[in-house]
Amino acid sequence: MLKSILYASTLVFLSTGAKAADLPSKKAAAVDYVRICKIGDVSGFVIPGSDTCLKVSGRVRAEYFYAETFSRDSHATATRGRGYVGLDALTSTEFGVVRTAARVFVTRDTGRVTAGSGAPAGTRLPSGTDANPTLDFAYVQFGNLTAGRIGTSFFEFAPFGGVSFDGGGTLGRGSDYGSINTLAYTANLGLLTATLAIEDGTERRVGLGAVSGDTPAYAGHAVPDLVGRLDYTDDWGQAALTGAIHQSRAASPSTAFRAQFIGAGGVLAISTTYPNAFTAGAVGETAYGFAVQGGLKVNLPSLGAGDALFLQAAYATGANSYTGWGGTGAGTLAPQSYDVAYDAAGKAKLSDSWSVTGGLLHYWTPSLRQGVFAAWGRLDQFGPSNDVAAVSAGTNLIWSPVRNLDVGAEVVYAKLTQTPRSLLPLQAFDQRDSWSGRVRFERDF
Repeated sequence: MLKSILYASTLVFLSTGAKAADLPSKKAAAVDYVRICKIGDVSGFVIPGSDTCLKVSGRVRAEYFYAETFSRDSHATATRGRGYVGLDALTSTEFGVVRTAARVFVTRDTGRVTAGSGAPAGTRLPSGTDANPTLDFAYVQFGNLTAGRIGTSFFEFAPFGGVSFDGGGTLGRGSDYGSINTLAYTANLGLLTATLAIEDGTERRVGLGAVSGDTPAYAGHAVPDLVGRLDYTDDWGQAALTGAIHQSRAASPSTAFRAQFIGAGGVLAISTTYPNAFTAGAVGETAYGFAVQGGLKVNLPSLGAGDALFLQAAYATGANSYTGWGGTGAGTLAPQSYDVAYDAAGKAKLSDSWSVTGGLLHYWTPSLRQGVFAAWGRLDQFGPSNDVAAVSAGTNLIWSPVRNLDVGAEVVYAKLTQTPRSLLPLQAFDQRDSWSGRVRFERDF
């Protein structure tokens, strides 16, 4: 009996196995291995299932600041930790390469030091103690068009930013504003490139002033900044000429009046007062300022591979941000900066500003380089009570023991050579000049 059961079970198993073997089987899908790609100067990998070349990059920066202090309330030291993550995607199409790039960084600062309480000019010291995310850039390039937020304004002479840790953009050290929103068209003409761009003007506002009375507020923005650029690049170096037009608008008394006196139920109250520095019926006129800048980079291979001389000069009227006059100070003094000052009749008086900056980059060895830089700047704004001039100088030494790793230190000296009368007489604790320094560890990958 038992033998019969085993025999029957064997027949069932064999017959079932034969039928299963006869069933069609699905072949395993081919493995799409990661493929390396290179489009232009970007190397990365092909996103599986697409024809897009993607580069993933990052940066980690640690900085340790020292600032000369003039009171026990000021921090002498500060620290910074910052991490970057970037994506760069390129796709070859029948219309050319479409590029999409974005980079975000998060910063954690401690030991905040602010201008006017011992912070030296020329040092962008921490802005807070929280870990704050920032969009460094995010743009699309298609053909000759660039749209989005770019890492550096088309107005800037970007090469100078490599000479010092801080670049320009402070206390008349030249324009180095950083990232900004733009829509630009660039024509490539061999060794010459020409760019015409509209850029966000609200980020370029530094302030409005009043010849007498209350300071007016900004009105709504109506026209973006218009920026033009010409670049010539050859084996000897680079030359650039840039220009910009900037709009300033003051809020009218009627606008401020309604905002202040609309009460419950939307009923407009009656008043004979006119805030914002203007007399009854006056409206601050819309003012248009402009800025021009020339930049020059000269390669110096006779001194060493990678050595270069950098020079740039900028002038602006009614557009102080473009010359690096954003309102920072030196020592304990922080002079105000105004693009435009209005009188009681609403007439605009535009400020004039200048900056001249130079630097030298020298490689002592392939892994050890030094930057030396100096700058002069002046700001004239509706009378000697607000005029200011400054000088600054600094140097750094950077060691790169391995590829994409920098370990460096920098010191900067800044001084107000002309102090606005509005800040006089100086008090016993006031100081016109100051020293600052920082140590940086930075790794790109």
